[in-house]
Amino acid sequence: MGALDGRCALITGASGGMGRATAVEFAKEGAKGIGLQYSRNRAAAESVAKAVRSHGAEPLLLQADVGDRDACHGIVQTFVKRFNRLDALVCYAGYPFRKELWFAGFEDLTEDAFLGPFRVDLLGSAFAAQAAAPVMKKAKRGAIVLVGSTPAITGDAVGIPYFVAKAGVLALTRGLAQILGPFNVHVNAIAPGAVDTEAMAGLPPKEAKTLAQEAALKRRGAPQEIARKAVFLCSDDASFMTGVTLVVDGGYAMR
Repeated sequence: MGALDGRCALITGASGGMGRATAVEFAKEGAKGIGLQYSRNRAAAESVAKAVRSHGAEPLLLQADVGDRDACHGIVQTFVKRFNRLDALVCYAGYPFRKELWFAGFEDLTEDAFLGPFRVDLLGSAFAAQAAAPVMKKAKRGAIVLVGSTPAITGDAVGIPYFVAKAGVLALTRGLAQILGPFNVHVNAIAPGAVDTEAMAGLPPKEAKTLAQEAALKRRGAPQEIARKAVFLCSDDASFMTGVTLVVDGGYAMR
């Protein structure tokens, strides 16, 4: 018996590191159908679909821009038409890491610098949840997991547009938990620290090493370590949890 036996889940940002790991872990835990939203990288999404299929789950590739409200509603409709249910939504889709934006001085940040992360990370999460909510409310059950970040809690001197958008995601989590709680829909968040993903690979080696050493565990996390928390939050083991942010950062927030 798996923690997610027979359930169907939609994962945004499924072609990236944490999204891919979560799709695979969901399949291992018995999920029946897994929707894999991606924006541009079809080849990466197909690779995830192959991995999901190898563990006995049925993948469904869904290309969409999550910053487009209609597109989010469209992929949810396609998903429900295929599987006739939606038990879990996990939102990893995020604005691509850009070194020049990450390290830009605050006074040099333009309107566009903020709007990119706001549109994809924050509005993308809101729009996906908007689309999923009616299905889950009707079923009187469901789990939504949004993804913030540790700096959204601690603050930082770099990456401000990114972590401000993620702070909005954490606030959205708490609001949705209040709205959807009466329908037995659980809404929680994960706040990862430094995790070995494509974004981390974009950092200069010295910066990446320093970032890892700031955590109490003196290392970066693996995508699977985030994925397992998503499994937990979408399982019956988290049945009395909502509005919670799980900080999964190796002790970075204690620095």
